Amino acid sequence: MAEEKDNPGIITHPPFFYIIAALIAVGLNRVYELTIPGGEILETIAIVSMSVGIMIFFIAAKTFRKNKQSPSVHATPVKIYTGGMFAHSRNPIYLSANLFLFSAALYFENAWMLLMLLPIIYIMTNLVIKKEEAYLEEKFGQEYLDYKEKVRRWI
Repeated sequence: MAEEKDNPGIITHPPFFYIIAALIAVGLNRVYELTIPGGEILETIAIVSMSVGIMIFFIAAKTFRKNKQSPSVHATPVKIYTGGMFAHSRNPIYLSANLFLFSAALYFENAWMLLMLLPIIYIMTNLVIKKEEAYLEEKFGQEYLDYKEKVRRWI
């Protein structure tokens, strides 16, 4: 599928940032192991949070599929989605990615991965989401501003 030019102008697909963060955390852990103590309780929390992340992702993706729209930051958006997961978070797919990283950190007891959530949230907010929001404000005007006023960025 050819990517359109009418988009927010994000330099790469956002999952790339999460993959790099996870790889950095794994690399740092090989150099200097930094674990999260907790044992089985961490594994349980990880499985629950991963399940929630997967649920959020698939519900949000279903909204795009139902509307025959790509969730890619390089695709041209055709409308503002305000139902389903988008009634609770303006960025449910990014929220699910944060939950995936959080879950992996707990499951593998990797504190570096947990620490990588701080820069990844900063990067996603400032290099991706704010660009998307400015683009959507320009493209959809008051409709998007009203949506932004009602629904939080993350949760």
